[in-house]
Amino acid sequence: MRPAPPSSSSMRPGPPSESSPTSRPPPSRKVRTIDILVQGATVELFHFYGVAIAPADTGECREETRAHVDPASMIEFSARGFSGVLALSANPAVFRAMTGLPPMPEGFGDWMREVANQLMGKIKSRLARFQIVLHTELPQLRSPGDVDRRSRSCKQQFCYSFRTLKGDVFVTMSGDFDDSSLVFSNASPLPLDGKVILF
Repeated sequence: MRPAPPSSSSMRPGPPSESSPTSRPPPSRKVRTIDILVQGATVELFHFYGVAIAPADTGECREETRAHVDPASMIEFSARGFSGVLALSANPAVFRAMTGLPPMPEGFGDWMREVANQLMGKIKSRLARFQIVLHTELPQLRSPGDVDRRSRSCKQQFCYSFRTLKGDVFVTMSGDFDDSSLVFSNASPLPLDGKVILF
């Protein structure tokens, strides 16, 4: 005995399930040049020290994403058409997992500042290819509240979250950025890789 054919109503496709992960794809967002520069510099830096790291989220800073760990390492920078502040913080286990680090006589805080300093150096080298010559201050340890107050004085705030096996890394870049000032050139006045600078 043959089974009855399915009714026309059962063959009619229904609305996608609300719980389906593919029913509502996230809206696409245009990737900015600054996103590529900051993400690439961060991944390259942590890979150099033996920490596998992957971007988790990129976008405008929202209230729920301002999640710097206390303390954060903050560096102010300035250039024509491109000035602001870079801040980096991470789970302490991430810093402890970094290999090839020389001993720091002043403790863990110095390495937090040094890692931010090297990240700023890599971003600075990349921006040099866009005819942007940054002038940077020395990195300082600041509370998340201090970083947030400084960032709120800027026109733009960008947040970058990263995942590692030892915890999260969070980078923010806030400032007054003029996209028209980014003019790419193959000639770079700065080296792409810097050396460790002890304070």
